[in-house]
Amino acid sequence: MNRIKLLAARPAQCTSVAMLMALAGCSTNKPPPRPVAMVPAAPVQAIEPAAVTRLVPDNVAASAEVVWALRGGLNVAALLFGSQALRDGYNCILKTHRNLLNEAYSTEQARYRQQHGTAGQARHDVAMTRLYNGFSSVPDRRRFCTQASRVADELLALPSADVPRIAARALTAMEPGAMRLVSSAY
Repeated sequence: MNRIKLLAARPAQCTSVAMLMALAGCSTNKPPPRPVAMVPAAPVQAIEPAAVTRLVPDNVAASAEVVWALRGGLNVAALLFGSQALRDGYNCILKTHRNLLNEAYSTEQARYRQQHGTAGQARHDVAMTRLYNGFSSVPDRRRFCTQASRVADELLALPSADVPRIAARALTAMEPGAMRLVSSAY
């Protein structure tokens, strides 16, 4: 009985509680995708950034998923770093390599449709969320963003035909565990 009097005395709070309860009823039972944390490959003794970029050879053309993941990593870095130069570089990459990126995206969409049917788009969205979460939770954000700036500069100097050749190395340069992230997100 006291609760009813208390609630009647505070109609604004009751309205807020009722709105929150109504919103809770709108949610789905599916939990959000699990974030994938990046785990550094192994403790490394002070290696130069140039040495990190050579962990994956240049002579192997990357798949569409690696090219698309590289774009995703650069996107996260552009958002995290707060550097206007990196944001501008990322936007320029999107324009310069538009056809290559559109082709990579289309290839990924087709692969997901083939593997998952009508659920392909939703499954791809979940994979991209995991990929972005993984990149945003890298252990050393400063290093990740600094390397992403270097990778962006390199991509801007290349013709689109050469981007797949360096995509895996570029991902590894940004984050040594990135290839594991790509394989776990997809």
